[in-house]
Amino acid sequence: MPRVQCRERYQLPVKFDFRVWFPMHMSIQLKRMIGKLRTVDLIVEVHDARVPITGRNPQFYSSLYAVRPHILVMNKMDLINENLRKPIEDYYRDNGITNLVWTNCKKRLKKPLVDLQNMMLRCLREEPRFNRTVKTEYQVMIVGIPNVGKSSLINSLRLTNLGNNQKAVEEGSRPGVTVRVQNRVRIFDQPPIYIVDTPGVLNPLARDADGAMKLALCNLILESATQIHYVADYLLYWLNKTGDYSYVEIFNLKNGPSDNIHKVLLDICQSNDIRFQSYIAGQRAERWDIDRAAKSFTNMFRNNKLRNHCLDIDLLLDYMNKDE
Repeated sequence: MPRVQCRERYQLPVKFDFRVWFPMHMSIQLKRMIGKLRTVDLIVEVHDARVPITGRNPQFYSSLYAVRPHILVMNKMDLINENLRKPIEDYYRDNGITNLVWTNCKKRLKKPLVDLQNMMLRCLREEPRFNRTVKTEYQVMIVGIPNVGKSSLINSLRLTNLGNNQKAVEEGSRPGVTVRVQNRVRIFDQPPIYIVDTPGVLNPLARDADGAMKLALCNLILESATQIHYVADYLLYWLNKTGDYSYVEIFNLKNGPSDNIHKVLLDICQSNDIRFQSYIAGQRAERWDIDRAAKSFTNMFRNNKLRNHCLDIDLLLDYMNKDE
């Protein structure tokens, strides 16, 4: 299939307001997290492997990691090509992060969880405890942006170590389920280790359209703050940019690939008979359901129907080619 002439870069409308995807509770809860640091021995940061570089909150480093040992957990590892793991590890090693673990909390694979446990125990035993030297128990804080699997990780660790299948913290498939710093949960008996769940906190200073849409596509930002048509348009841009035209076959598009989201969504409606009924002046009429088509298009990525789900592949390629 011939390549489509693609936009050089993705742009959001001028009227788009980035402030809507940083709710007030995020800044309040970050301050509470900082206030709890005196009682914390280790920070575990969870991130989505589909955006291994994009979206990590720099405020976490300046406020949390700089004063406590830190482990970076790349969750949802099954959603990216295994060959990308080493370049990602190399990237973070070059940026001073050596404690990196891959997990899949949804499937609760045992080996990744054991790897994380061993790394946590090593960090807790090797790092100085400062004002907590007299304590016989350890306390871990889990942080990250929304919907990356923080609560799932806590429940998985609890099940693996204590055999307790009852969920200690609520999990959700949408961002914003945890909105405040939670009470601590026991995840180890020997030594006694407790973990504190925290709400997802985005970077309030981020104004990068590309990064924002990557997070929205991975369902890491509330959809109401980004609008589904913008997200669908970004996915189309990204697919065409990477030369992936599988969406044409998936939706049986009669007009082939295009860089125009309006044409693609209309083609999806016409090729798959996606309509809705409306009433105008008391008369029933059928129209193409463009909103449902946009939702179906983005779900193609979210439901793992594509061959590549790492949205940071361009950033990784730039990193790997930087010395050439």
